[in-house]
Amino acid sequence: MDRKFLQNQYNGQLRIIRKIIKSWNLIPGAPLDELNALAHKLLKHLSEGAHIIKIREIIASGLVSRYGFSNHEIDTESFTNEIMDWWYD
Repeated sequence: MDRKFLQNQYNGQLRIIRKIIKSWNLIPGAPLDELNALAHKLLKHLSEGAHIIKIREIIASGLVSRYGFSNHEIDTESFTNEIMDWWYD
């Protein structure tokens, strides 16, 4: 595969994962790219074949440590399932 094809594929996946994260409404009114660091990290690990446990850890730790949420404010299980359902669809 050529580099341009792979970049287009990545960009398409990034757009989708950003929309999924935005749908969680974690930061109401935030721009679509507000949680870009989380989106990129998830996409990297998904493309490397990470299992559901790893994805759950990334979501939980990212939202808590990087964005300041507490564990009771986020539905890590639901968020993980949504990401995994999209990825393996």
